[in-house]
Amino acid sequence: MNHPEADYYRLRTEWLRYKSHLRDSLTGLPALAAVVEDVRKLLEAQRGVEVLYLDLGRSGWHETELGWAAYDGLVREFAAALRRARETGLLAPQDIVCLNTVRSDRFLVFLAGGERGFSAQARRERLFLGLRDAMKAPETQSLRAVRMAAGHARVAEHPMTRAERAIQAAVAEAVLMSLMEREGAEAVRHDALAALIAGGKVRSVFHPIVRLSDMRVLGHEALTRVDFAGAFESIEDLFTFAETTDLVVDFERVCRRTAIRSSTRLPKGGHLFLNASARAITDPDWLDGETSELLQATGLRPNEVVVEVTERLAVSHHEGFGPGLRALKERGHRVAVDDMGAGYASLQTLVAIEPDFLKFDTRLVRDIDKSSIKRSLLETLRALAEKIRARVIAEGIEREEERETLIRLGIEYGQGYLFNHEGN
Repeated sequence: MNHPEADYYRLRTEWLRYKSHLRDSLTGLPALAAVVEDVRKLLEAQRGVEVLYLDLGRSGWHETELGWAAYDGLVREFAAALRRARETGLLAPQDIVCLNTVRSDRFLVFLAGGERGFSAQARRERLFLGLRDAMKAPETQSLRAVRMAAGHARVAEHPMTRAERAIQAAVAEAVLMSLMEREGAEAVRHDALAALIAGGKVRSVFHPIVRLSDMRVLGHEALTRVDFAGAFESIEDLFTFAETTDLVVDFERVCRRTAIRSSTRLPKGGHLFLNASARAITDPDWLDGETSELLQATGLRPNEVVVEVTERLAVSHHEGFGPGLRALKERGHRVAVDDMGAGYASLQTLVAIEPDFLKFDTRLVRDIDKSSIKRSLLETLRALAEKIRARVIAEGIEREEERETLIRLGIEYGQGYLFNHEGN
């Protein structure tokens, strides 16, 4: 290779490396370093700029629990929500959106002033509310359990201060505000959760699991419902928060005991599916505490109780809760792995767990009659279930066409709105 050609490839490699530090490939957004000159010009033109700091992952809990690939999807969805905010007018063409750094989940928005007759403060509040509403929309369903932390600050032009340092100082101030607000909000939520546990203010609803061919009921999955008073936005938000606290075991005990007591109104002889976290599985209350006593008092045989763990939990925490799961199985309880097909599958883990049921993820089942790819994936997972001698349950069935397609694919059981019209 001659010298000019070698120089070209060397320079191109250096440019690509430099570019990777300035623009995030996941979201398509620039990093702060790439737009600081644009912010400086905006600052000079307006004598001041409002900066908003939006943080999806300050606690780090979502990524460690979901896995980085799934969490990347959440970050991408949030970036898409920001793009739609520009399309709907919540963000003006002059506003600058970026990441604090590439591969980050910390977003920055620099607001141009005087747009459409709104003050910077009014525009800031409109954007905060708009983004929070967008995170609850059907197209961003996976964002519902994420609680965004936010802060803001003013970048003021000063002739004795370098603009770049003023920008960095304002960003740091906005970050600090988000930390302080989150700390206060988390304390309020912790107190609300403690009160909920102390008062036992939960109730259970039961979704039937039926044999698809003749609609015979196999059992019911117990789901917790709470009458919210403002501290939590949804049941997903409540459980997400509980798992980050020292109250999660007590909370799950309340939910579990409520479900068992309420199950007495169900037909006898069916299975009761109870959801459990890793810490719940290792809770001695299952085998030697009030839960065990309640099961006996209600007449539920151990083999009629199915302990349900998510595929994510089964793969990421199996070594930690393996002994507890084995103890439950030795007692006679059965095990179901939920959300199969969500992207965490580990054949080695499934073999070690030896589940009695595999529950296929709702996203894999929805509109399966219209998707040959989904049908092929489900056939593959059904073959896996046969090899490990697990019975198959398809979740999220809403239409008769989906049920008929699942029957043709050899799926034995299902649950979903088609069989349960009770509101949440």
